[in-house]
Amino acid sequence: MASIDPLVARPLEADVKPRLRGLSHALAFLASLVGFFVLVLAPAQGLQRLADGIFGLSLVLMFGISGTYHLLTWSPEAHQRLRRMDHAAIYLLIAGTFTPLATLDAPGAWTKGLLWVMWGCALTGAGLSLAGISGTRGVRSGLYVLLGALAAPVMLRLPAVMGPDRATWLLVGGGVYALGAIVYARKWPDPIPTVFGYHEVFHVMVIAAAATHYAVLVDFLWTVR
Repeated sequence: MASIDPLVARPLEADVKPRLRGLSHALAFLASLVGFFVLVLAPAQGLQRLADGIFGLSLVLMFGISGTYHLLTWSPEAHQRLRRMDHAAIYLLIAGTFTPLATLDAPGAWTKGLLWVMWGCALTGAGLSLAGISGTRGVRSGLYVLLGALAAPVMLRLPAVMGPDRATWLLVGGGVYALGAIVYARKWPDPIPTVFGYHEVFHVMVIAAAATHYAVLVDFLWTVR
């Protein structure tokens, strides 16, 4: 229930849910379903195909949970559960995005320590989020960025694997994710709070970053392999 400003006797603007909240991620969920099949049908084999599928599933999971959580209005109990799931899914998306890149870096990357560290950190963060231990908005944003930064050693080697242009676009996608985390933490810019606020800006940036990483991977899989 929205709090009331005693001076004007109306809901505080900050408590009003923007009309477009969750719509972009709901649409992205539908797109990710198609994208998943494009990934698993790509000409890859063995662990690479599995890694590509994990990335696709992480997109479906994150956008599906986020769209469900933000688009609809829930009871306090359901809202709390979905909020925790939403925060947890972000950790899984970060690790899921890294997985196919790590397997491209080297055929045996599935067993490389960095991939295990990434997933260990992601599962720990997801588990804590589901338990209701996720920290403040700023702390969560920082943790997401730090987890993504674990991919740096692999990212530095990918130009030799994918080509410098594709590797550059991967860095651009990572930069957009980082900027989105800043928007989320600072709650700015907040263009039209009752329709399209800072959270919607953040959501669009997440879509843009995820789409960039997805496009680079699909382009490589379908044109090089």
